[in-house]
Formats: sequence, C-alpha cells, structure tokens
Amino acid sequence: MKVEAYDDLDPTVTEDVHLHTFAVPGMEVRAGAAKDDEDGSGEFETRLIPSVQYYQIELGPDSLNKLHDALKPFIAAAQECEPPKGRKIRAK
Repeated sequence: MKVEAYDDLDPTVTEDVHLHTFAVPGMEVRAGAAKDDEDGSGEFETRLIPSVQYYQIELGPDSLNKLHDALKPFIAAAQECEPPKGRKIRAK
C-alpha cells in the first residue's frame, strides 16, 4: 500500500510533506447573565473571552517557508514560552 501526502497549498508537491498543527488566537463573544438596567429591562451582558482554534495542515518545504516568513514579525515581537498545560477536570 502506497500512501502519498500532498501539500495542502500546492497539490503538485508530494515530496517531504509533513503534517503541522498550529494554534490561532482569537476572541469569542459570550452572553452572560441578564443585568438589570435602570429602566427595568433585563438585557444579556456580552463580553469578549480569549479563545484559541487549532488547525492541521500538510505542507512541503516551500509552503512551510512561506508560513514562517508570514509569521516572522509576530515571532520577533513575541516571547518564547512553554506550551500550555492541559486543564484539570474537577471531580463532581
């Protein structure tokens, strides 16, 4: 059985293609409990919550270099850190 990987940006590339997982930060809008306004209306309060979406993509060397080039200014301004630890689930 032969398995071929294709670059997701350039399907003509099949050599040295690897799966990459990455996270993209964002903000999610969430509605909270209703707050009592002065006029007696109970509108839901909304707030922005930081969120992260994870993605996977198969890339060959040229596409991976393009991704790195696009991220260079953000990486240059960032501080390297440890990966986030998994959240512990509380017992009921």
